[in-house]
Amino acid sequence: MPALTTTPLRPRFAACSAHARAVDEPGLSSSLRGGFSPTDVAQSLQTPAGEALAQARRTSEGSAPIAVIGGGVSGVFAALALRSLGYGNITVIESAQRLGGKAGSFDHGGFSFPIGAVSTPFALREASFTGAQILEKPLRFATSAFAHSRTKLQILDANNLLPRRLQGGTPRRFHASELSHGATESWKEAFSGTGPPHRFYPHHVDFASKPELASAARPRVLGEEAWGRADSSWPLIYVSAHGYGVARAADAPPNYYWQRFAQKSTNAAKLPSLGPRGPALRGFDTTRHLERLLEQSGVAVLRSTRVASVLRSTGGVAITTAAGGAPLAFDKLVVATDLKAARSFLDTSAEEADLFSRVRHLNYHTLASHIEIPWVKPASVYYLGGHQGERDAVDAGAATGGCPTILFRPYAASNLTITWAYGGASLAPGTMEACLRRTVSSLGGRFGGVLLQQEWPDYFPHLAGSDLASQVPRRLDALQGRKRTYYVGEIFNLPLVSECVDWARYLIKRHFRDVRPPPSARGASAPTIMRRQLKVASLRRGRGRWREGAAASGGAARKPAGAGGARRRYSATELMRQQLEALVS
Repeated sequence: MPALTTTPLRPRFAACSAHARAVDEPGLSSSLRGGFSPTDVAQSLQTPAGEALAQARRTSEGSAPIAVIGGGVSGVFAALALRSLGYGNITVIESAQRLGGKAGSFDHGGFSFPIGAVSTPFALREASFTGAQILEKPLRFATSAFAHSRTKLQILDANNLLPRRLQGGTPRRFHASELSHGATESWKEAFSGTGPPHRFYPHHVDFASKPELASAARPRVLGEEAWGRADSSWPLIYVSAHGYGVARAADAPPNYYWQRFAQKSTNAAKLPSLGPRGPALRGFDTTRHLERLLEQSGVAVLRSTRVASVLRSTGGVAITTAAGGAPLAFDKLVVATDLKAARSFLDTSAEEADLFSRVRHLNYHTLASHIEIPWVKPASVYYLGGHQGERDAVDAGAATGGCPTILFRPYAASNLTITWAYGGASLAPGTMEACLRRTVSSLGGRFGGVLLQQEWPDYFPHLAGSDLASQVPRRLDALQGRKRTYYVGEIFNLPLVSECVDWARYLIKRHFRDVRPPPSARGASAPTIMRRQLKVASLRRGRGRWREGAAASGGAARKPAGAGGARRRYSATELMRQQLEALVS
């Protein structure tokens, strides 16, 4: 039996935290401390009885019930991340009938339409941009897109700018100079151009040493030489059009968020010859896609179930729904709703209530309307340069006049067109529809009325600059695990689908251990295990041959290419790939 490698037990996995502290106390033998040393534990686990005991503990922990409140992207992928670690008793509680939240979809005329996010990575196997970043990591993206997604993926053309005054009646491409290389240098200076993805998370950022990130994202802070003009520069239009604030509005978010958006948007437009691009799920049926993921993973879902109260104690979590009845008992809780909204049902402490109340939002709307514009192409995103808020105003809604910032027609066979616009108390009722009607007319089209309007009063949760400067993100992160509760969502990373997915996986892997059985006990046959061992051994031999060849030639290893005596350079990666192909064949 192979030797078992262990690490010292952390207090949260110890049977008694007092014993866990005693184990680390120097100068005492394990018998006097009343516990066991890590060496004792390792030796005991190397026996069949020890392995059986460890497996029993994993099974018990994996069967404990876990509740996820919120069926948006963050809640769904938190549940999926838990399942991937072996937790088998998970329930997602969603107040609405449909899943997906701001990334959900609705049906009309035999088609599915996005009600929120359009460009999503759901079609990718990893469902995230961290491991498959379009244009930033093209090889990984291509592998995920074509090897696993097949017909699920389509690439949206976002390189369409509608200037303030249209010339010739059609949109134009973003000029290469308007893709703002200065914004790329700006975010690299703020976060470094390379490093692990979690370097961007606000609780990892030292705002005391970078006070400029806590400043409001106003024009004087950004600088036109780096970011360009609000009506034509790609980074600025990306931020303002997608509901993340207007630079000239009094409610503009701190510079930190816009630097994060600059990182995402400039990567999406990395090749000037192509311009902005983004992957989307073909058919935009995100709600059913998320439902299938949960069903295939065996996650229970309670739809149309509003949580009335949550009581947390050392013994567990009790959730009472608005329908009444006996409370639902769970061992742990994952909160995947807006933190400010969570105060209505969560038994918050004074510290939690104070931190949650600091979350801010912008008012944003989705409108689905019947629109006919002859030159509009399906699956293309159009940005309206004249509606990006070039005047000072009290909020983003007033700065943009409630006018549409983006126009998107998903299908050629349907004229139902999706637009997005800022709202707010400063706008009179009917302002958005009136401006949309005028805009369509100015574009040479016909307006057939609004079918659906969805308000997002909790759009873009973020913190004020003063809260960033006082390290509120670190105080929020310190709440993770307290009172058996964990938090996922936009406020901990960024309000993008990919970033919500990344944070959910990061959080779950950071706080929940893997309770799956060892690979040898997961049903793999002896021949399968033997093949795996042979592959590993072959890969090691391949690396060894490459090193020997490199040492002999003073550089890269060489191998005869065939007749004629031509010689070819081989990298370690290529040699390992050849070894794998030989084994598979």
